Amino acid sequence: MLNNFDKVLERDGKLAELEQRSDQLLDMSSAFSKTTKTLAQKKRCENIRFRIFLGLVGGGLLIILIVLLAVFLPHSSDSSSAPRTQDAGTASGPGD
Repeated sequence: MLNNFDKVLERDGKLAELEQRSDQLLDMSSAFSKTTKTLAQKKRCENIRFRIFLGLVGGGLLIILIVLLAVFLPHSSDSSSAPRTQDAGTASGPGD
């Protein structure tokens, strides 16, 4: 009878220890879940900022390209449609 009583007390102590460890694990899992949500939100914001920055850089480069093309391409249609030819008979040479 005393032996059974000792076993019950020992089992009760082990169960109390197991319950305490499970409570600690539950607290740790809650903290981990909160940390992962915070980190995911932070990374999402960083990703959005990077995409906005990349879009602004791409748009800026596109505007620069359009401005450069507008400056360096000929504006009149006369010079691009009919190339000018010089008449060989009217040109004065170096011995004239």
